[in-house]
Amino acid sequence: MAREGDIVQTESGLKWVVLELIGNAHGGQDARLIRKSDDSRSTGLLKDAAGLTIVESPSFQEGDRVTVNGLAGSYLDTQNGFARVLLDARTMTTQSGLSIALDAAIASMSIGLLVLENRAIR
Repeated sequence: MAREGDIVQTESGLKWVVLELIGNAHGGQDARLIRKSDDSRSTGLLKDAAGLTIVESPSFQEGDRVTVNGLAGSYLDTQNGFARVLLDARTMTTQSGLSIALDAAIASMSIGLLVLENRAIR
């Protein structure tokens, strides 16, 4: 059975990431799937989880370098389907041209979204 963050394949042959599993009216589970489209936007789909083929169950180790919305950081852990990432300290420039230093911070995001951003899915 697929889990959140797994890369799966549907009967169409396309690969998707399991974003979340939800109960359905028939007593089974549906999987909310997500993938990048050709234009780099995200596309979603709801499928019966029983009909999915697991292609890969990606895992991250503490300290692995990852990105969150393009920001670099280090993977910490996953709890209840949410990954925690320690984002690197960075500077940004305001519209007026001033530089602002941003301290390291912890970001929390769905493990499915972390897989989508950090693993090649073709």
